[in-house]
Amino acid sequence: MSKLIVKSGLVFDPLNNINGEVKDILIEDGKIVEKFSSTKNVNEIDAKNKTVIPAAIDIHTHIASQQVNWARLLGSKDKTFKKTWQEFTLNKIAIDYINNGYTFLLEANVFPSLSKQTIFDFQHLPVLDKAMLLNISNLWALELEYQRGKVEDIAIFLSDLLSKTYGFGLKVYNPFEAESWNFKELRKDLSQNGRLYNFSALDVYENLIKTNEYLNLPHSLHAHVEGYETEQAKINLSAILKKINSLEIQPKVNDRSQIIHLAHASSYSIDSDNSELIKSLNNSEKIDLDLGIICFDTINPMMTSDRWLINQEIKNYVNSNEKNYNLFRSAIEFEGDSFTSLRKIEKSNHFVNLWANAIDLALNIKNKWQIQLSLNYPNYGDINNIPKVATWLLSSEARVKFLEELVSKSLPEKFEENSDKTLTFNEFVIISRASPAKSLGIGKIKGNLGINADGDINILDVNINDIDLSKDYAILESELQNIEYVIKAGEIIKNKENIDLQPQGEIFWSNGKIEKQEGLDFLMSKKKEFYQKYYSYFYDTLKISIDNRFLRNIS
Repeated sequence: MSKLIVKSGLVFDPLNNINGEVKDILIEDGKIVEKFSSTKNVNEIDAKNKTVIPAAIDIHTHIASQQVNWARLLGSKDKTFKKTWQEFTLNKIAIDYINNGYTFLLEANVFPSLSKQTIFDFQHLPVLDKAMLLNISNLWALELEYQRGKVEDIAIFLSDLLSKTYGFGLKVYNPFEAESWNFKELRKDLSQNGRLYNFSALDVYENLIKTNEYLNLPHSLHAHVEGYETEQAKINLSAILKKINSLEIQPKVNDRSQIIHLAHASSYSIDSDNSELIKSLNNSEKIDLDLGIICFDTINPMMTSDRWLINQEIKNYVNSNEKNYNLFRSAIEFEGDSFTSLRKIEKSNHFVNLWANAIDLALNIKNKWQIQLSLNYPNYGDINNIPKVATWLLSSEARVKFLEELVSKSLPEKFEENSDKTLTFNEFVIISRASPAKSLGIGKIKGNLGINADGDINILDVNINDIDLSKDYAILESELQNIEYVIKAGEIIKNKENIDLQPQGEIFWSNGKIEKQEGLDFLMSKKKEFYQKYYSYFYDTLKISIDNRFLRNIS
C-alpha cells in the first residue's frame, strides 16, 4: 500500500472551507485519508512554509478532438507553429499541463461518429485524467423528439449513446445549423423554426437542459453560443439567457448548482458590454461559465464548429494583405461542421476587448463558484500562460504593466472601473480548481483535499501569506511556473524539474440514470433503423471497445 504525508503545509481547500490553515494531508492508495492503516512505509514531504492546494482542472479544452490532427497538419508547414507548439503532441500537452499543476482535462467538443479517435488519444495521453463532451446538437435521429418535447425518449437515446462512446456529458453547439449545407448560409434568429423541421434552436436548448437534468448527468449542459467573436453572439446570448431564466428547473446533482455552462464567455460581447451576462449570473445560480482568457500567443490553432466565426475570419483574410490562409472545413453528416486553421491573436484589434471581457467577468461576478478559469486551450492561449494570467487576476499592478504592452489604446472606459479590483488567492484556487470540479459534478473526488478525495495536490515553494500579491506578483508567477510538487493519486509526478510520464490516467464517463424502462428496447430499435436508412454507418458501430482499467464511471 502506497502512503504519503504532506506535512505542515499552508492549505487552501475552498470546497472544505479551509482558507490558509497549517495542516497535514495524508494519502493512501491514491485517496486522501483521515489516518493511515498502519505507520509502516510512509513517505513524507515536508511542506512547512509551503502552500498546498488541490491540483488544477481545465473545464474547456480541445486536446483530443477530431480537429487536433488537422491543426498538427497545418502546423507541420509553419515554422512559427512548430517552434511555439513543438508539434502539439500528446506528450507535449501532458507535460505542459502537469508543469502548470493540472491533473484533469475536459475535451469540450466531440462528434459521436468521431469519438473513437478521442478515446484513442485519451489512452495515449499520459498521466492526466480526462473526459469528453459529445456534440449532439444536430442529431437528426432526435428530430421528432425535439418537435414533440419528448424528454424521456431523448434521454433514453442519449444515455445509450454516452454508454457506447464513453462520453461524460452533452455539448450544445449551433443546434440544427447543419440543416443548411452551404457554409455561407447563416441562421438569423435562434427562435426561428427550420425549413425542414418544426422547432427552433431555443427549443433544442430547452429540451437538452431538461434531458440533462432528467438523466442526472454530473455536468450540466455545456453550451457554445454561436457567432462568438461577432456581433451576432451577443444577440444569441441574450435570447439564450432569457430562455434559461424562464425555465423552472433545478439541478438534481448535489455537487453543482447550474443547469447550463457557458463556454469561453469572454467571446460573446465584442462591444465589451458584459452587463446582461454579469447581471444574469449575479441574480441566479442557473448559469456558470468558463472565462476563455486571451493570451496573445505568437500563433494559435483555431478549432471551431462556428460558421459565423469562420465566415468572419475568411472575410478578414480577403480584406487583409495576407498571402496565404489555410483552412480545413467539413460537415459531418447529421452531426455538424468542423473548421481548423492557424491564426495570430494580435494585441491591437478586437481581441483586446475579449481580453478585457474575461477580466471584467472574473472581477464582477460576485459568486466566484460560478466562474472557471480557462484559456479555451489552445484557441485562446497556451496553458503555459497560466502563471501570467494569475497575476492579471490577483494584482492590479500586474494588469497595468501588461496594458503598457498593448498596441491598442481602445480599451472600454468602464474597464477603468476594475482598476482596483482583484481576486484573493483563495478565490484563484476556487476558479482554477474547486469551481471546475463542482461544475463538473465531481467535487467530492476532485478539486478538494477532503477525506476520500483523489490525492491530487500541488505544493508551491512559498508561503502565500508572507507575500503581498498585489506588489509581489512576480514571486507568485515564478512559483506557478515552477511548481515544486505535482501529486496525482498519491504519486509524485512532478518533483521540481523532473516529470514522470509513466502513470496512466483514467477516462471519466457517465450515462446518467434512466427512470423509464418501459419501451426502451422499442425506441432504440427505431433509432437503429433510422441510422440504417439515413446514415452511412450503422448505429452499433459507434460502440467503443476499451479495457475497463482505463475507465471510471461517474454516476
